[in-house]
Amino acid sequence: MSKKIRFNFKSLLIIVVLILIVFRTPFKHQNLPYLILKSLYVVYFESKVFDNPTYQSDTGIFNDVNLVNNNNNKLYVVIIGESTTRKNMSLYGYGRKTNPLLSKQNGLRVFKNVISPHAGTTASLTKALSLDNYENSSKEKGSIIQLLNAANFETYWISNQQPVGFAETDITKLVYSCNNKFYLNTEDTEELNLYDNVIFDKIDYVINNNSDRNKVLFIHLKGTHFYYENKYPDSFNTFKDKPKTQIAINESEYKFINEYDNAVTYNDFIVNTVIDKIKRKRSESFVLYFSDHGEEVYHTIKFAGHNDDVGTLPMFEIPFILWESKDYKLKNNIKIELNRPYMTDDLFHSIADLCGIDNKYVDLERSIFSKSFKNRKRVILNNKDYDSLLKIENTKN
Repeated sequence: MSKKIRFNFKSLLIIVVLILIVFRTPFKHQNLPYLILKSLYVVYFESKVFDNPTYQSDTGIFNDVNLVNNNNNKLYVVIIGESTTRKNMSLYGYGRKTNPLLSKQNGLRVFKNVISPHAGTTASLTKALSLDNYENSSKEKGSIIQLLNAANFETYWISNQQPVGFAETDITKLVYSCNNKFYLNTEDTEELNLYDNVIFDKIDYVINNNSDRNKVLFIHLKGTHFYYENKYPDSFNTFKDKPKTQIAINESEYKFINEYDNAVTYNDFIVNTVIDKIKRKRSESFVLYFSDHGEEVYHTIKFAGHNDDVGTLPMFEIPFILWESKDYKLKNNIKIELNRPYMTDDLFHSIADLCGIDNKYVDLERSIFSKSFKNRKRVILNNKDYDSLLKIENTKN
């Protein structure tokens, strides 16, 4: 055996031993190398689903797609947030006024009990925007974009996230069939960030683009992802005092909370501005906003971030908000129950329901907006029951 081969084998053995040691440590959620390795593992296996060529065609498996009403002048918008937990939103009872604008938005539907299936972008959104969910592990391949195309909607994707990268590549594969794609952030890093207001000009373009077809616009924000201080301009540097927390923190840690709350407040401005733009169009419209997953920001442990392996409940507890125009309310009949327990691995069916699409793959029992909705077990963290975990957490407080 050559020295080179012996060296490579020895190096590989050392790496394997180190990984096992990291995995066994009780402090693995604070260990950056472990979190990176675990995230790479998750992304690798999630991406296998979207290598399927089915996602590359315009309409995929969807045939015989019907609309409940065939009116023109539809403009539907889905805003996808990033790393935003409802725990830090005053709309959900947070002590700081982090939603000064949305709290004044008339007719806003604020759903109280929605969670994400994962604490990471790739795993969460690939389920939310496709037929994938925990019970159906991709027996059928199809995205919500393809279903909308089959219903003759003009589809748009505006993103302030990178089209290619560690957490973005598989989302790009999933929305490949979108008619119009605008990636505004192709050279960005987490340290040097384009603020989410860069989406406004493209939204105006979509709104004012004269088209005979009805439109569905997806907007993917940078939101409140780490590094928090780079997600908002100086004019939103509002919170500087020491926040109230249930766990003991030091000065550097409460700085993280202030920065996160500033980012949440800026996100409030972004989402509210989009609603106002759609409102002025006076069409048959809705705006649905949700976050891909939540974030732990010193709510339950001394940790800021998100990762399935850490798995605290604030990483799954997301905002889920709906605004509807008067025309939409007149022409559509959806069921609103703000306390329904829901997980966004079924979002495919809810978006289809909002858009009035009838198809054999649309299961109204999985739509939060349907009279036929049925409660289901919400599974997170390797087959743990979220609602059981929540009861345990509530007994501690």
